[in-house]
Amino acid sequence: MLRFWRNPLLILHMRSDLRPARAATAAAISLVVCTLIAMGCWSANTGHAHEFWHDFYAWLLGSQFVLLGVWSASTCGQAVARERELKTFDFLKTTRLTAAEIMVGKLLGAPIVAYFIVGCTLPISIVAGLVGGIRPVAVLGSIALLLAFALFYSLAALLGSMLVEKSSSGAIGLLALLTNGFLLGFAGSPFKGFAAISIFPAVLTLHGVDSDLVHFSPTVFGREVPWAILTLVLYVLLGAWLVLMIVRNLKRDIPQIQLLSRWQCVAVVAFWNLLFYAFLDTKIFRIPAPLRTYSDSYYVPFQIALYAVAWNAVFLFLIGVAALSPHERLKVWWRKWKAGKGSYFAPDGLPWPWLVVAALIGYAMLAAEALGMRSAVPLADWHLGFAAMAFGAFLVFTARDILFLQWCLLTRMKQPVMKGFLLLVLYYVAAGIVGAVVSAVYGRFGPHTSKVLTLLIPCALLSGVDKPEVPSTFIFASIALQVGFCVLLLLAIRGRLDRPVHAPVAGAA
Repeated sequence: MLRFWRNPLLILHMRSDLRPARAATAAAISLVVCTLIAMGCWSANTGHAHEFWHDFYAWLLGSQFVLLGVWSASTCGQAVARERELKTFDFLKTTRLTAAEIMVGKLLGAPIVAYFIVGCTLPISIVAGLVGGIRPVAVLGSIALLLAFALFYSLAALLGSMLVEKSSSGAIGLLALLTNGFLLGFAGSPFKGFAAISIFPAVLTLHGVDSDLVHFSPTVFGREVPWAILTLVLYVLLGAWLVLMIVRNLKRDIPQIQLLSRWQCVAVVAFWNLLFYAFLDTKIFRIPAPLRTYSDSYYVPFQIALYAVAWNAVFLFLIGVAALSPHERLKVWWRKWKAGKGSYFAPDGLPWPWLVVAALIGYAMLAAEALGMRSAVPLADWHLGFAAMAFGAFLVFTARDILFLQWCLLTRMKQPVMKGFLLLVLYYVAAGIVGAVVSAVYGRFGPHTSKVLTLLIPCALLSGVDKPEVPSTFIFASIALQVGFCVLLLLAIRGRLDRPVHAPVAGAA
């Protein structure tokens, strides 16, 4: 394996982006900005040296996170798409560099100027932090978080850039950064550990900033873990999945991209379900009301079961998209299957059988959690029978949507997956509006609206506080209806695959 500091792409970026004049200018500007920040902090803390150094460190650290995060996400979000737009990426793919070496070169080379600027200001922030009374562990921990934060979101942006053709994909990386704020919502949920994907809890608690996050820590299998450690571990684990998807597809053309193999898709579902139950704070089931603190909430097991259904529904759709077979590979598989030499579980076959496997894993892990807690929580409170029906309903809805996207891939439309996804969004929005109109016009049928809507959208199943509200009759009717649509889509896909290939006819001499 080529050592990263000898990576040709990294050397290319260093020589082009860090020419002596440009590097000197960047260093001078960074020092000027540090001076201006110091002057502003001094004017606000005249005569209080300790507060000055403390505020100076805080402003420098925040600026480093913003600069490196935004710059890395933006440049890595354009790293591949920009080269495709300039028609130079094909030349890069023909070199002896492996996909991993290209990834490292883009990951570290594209934002090299930002790393250089942070490197220039890092000694100043370290000195300011130590003089300002910040613990050395907090100073060193913030540096580790800064690097992990930048690399993780650079990987996410690079993956997005790999999937599109336009250089405007840099917005994908910036959008990923904005999720830091939304992920904080998990801090008030039974799954506080997911908030650790955001950088804010780790940085705030590491420096002892007075906030609600300081008063509680996330739990992993019932044991409290510091925010900073959990954030670093999650960045490593999630970053490993991103690396797998990038290395697997970086040297492929966009129509040939298949983010994960079928077994890897199943492993993703198992991984996210493992995190779901690892981060579940079981104290929410047994804390009496007089003993709860401000950060505690009360949930019944049925609500957690509904969360598990919704959680798996999201990942069923995502892995279904990741497992879509390219047109040519699906055509080859179809010929083998018709000849009796292929299997429905073949790597290039239709994705719906793997959705069944993933759904079974999701339900099995829910049942295992309920059985494991039966000594503290009655098994009947989980309503596992209703959860099984809900899993089945979401499974057939997802299979229908994925088969529709697979059919779109067999057509001649441009960007078939994106257009197919937009059509699905239009369908669900229309179904929701129709349900709202019916409920408004026929108010006396309002309580039954959620039951009827199960025939059109599966989200109606996620209603109820401590017990199910939708009768099993409606759920089975919904499953039967969607299975019918799946059969029709399978016939449409078969019709596309059975079409003969028309070779061009040579003209007369």
